[in-house]
Amino acid sequence: MNIKRKIPAIAVSLAGAALMMMGASSAYAQTASTTAARTAAKTARASAQVTKSISRADQEITRRIAALNALSTRIAAAKHVTDADKASIASTVQAQISDLTALKAKIDADTTAATLKTDVKAIADSYRIFMLVIPQGNLLASVDSVNATASTLTTLASKLQTRVTAAQSAGKDVTAMTASLTGLAAKVADATTQASAAETEAAALKPDMGDKTVMASNTAALKDARAKIKAATADLKAARADAATVVSALRPTAGKTASTTPAKQ
Repeated sequence: MNIKRKIPAIAVSLAGAALMMMGASSAYAQTASTTAARTAAKTARASAQVTKSISRADQEITRRIAALNALSTRIAAAKHVTDADKASIASTVQAQISDLTALKAKIDADTTAATLKTDVKAIADSYRIFMLVIPQGNLLASVDSVNATASTLTTLASKLQTRVTAAQSAGKDVTAMTASLTGLAAKVADATTQASAAETEAAALKPDMGDKTVMASNTAALKDARAKIKAATADLKAARADAATVVSALRPTAGKTASTTPAKQ
């Protein structure tokens, strides 16, 4: 065997193997670098998405708190809603503001998409600000408006009754006017009854906090309370028409008559 001839061949073979190993090592390093870059990019995208979701959630919570504060001011100004019911809705509003503020702090501290998703879902699912609390407050504001209008119509009816009595004393037939005044009083009474029932129904509602049975009950109660307000509004419209009828009948007898345009709802 010619050893001298084999040595160069072996050297060439070893060099080739070394080059192959270097190439493989280089390829592995490149693949690892690419994988790391992709992982870093994926992590950055996930982090950016979490940040974006937190920002949107904060905006939704801020919007709800602003609506609750506005509602609180509106209900506090109501003059024809019981103090107990005003206190009840005020307590609900403040509790919701406190809970939403705590939820915002939790969301701001979230670092994973899964946890954040659950907390963001709670904004709408647990607190029902726009599905319950705001409608509840609006109903109480409508009750206040109905009762204010009813009070104005009652005062007007008293003034009209005085004029009708005077007209009767002067020999005028007041049968139709008396009937209109009776109708007016009945419609105002029914309006206040409907408003009172709506107030009681609305003031008792509490956020369902995700309970489907409570949510269904709240939805039904809101629907019924709105129907009562609608009936009360129709009563007041009819009562104003009765007042206008009486004023029209009195006009030839009396000079300047009482206004028939009480505050509208």
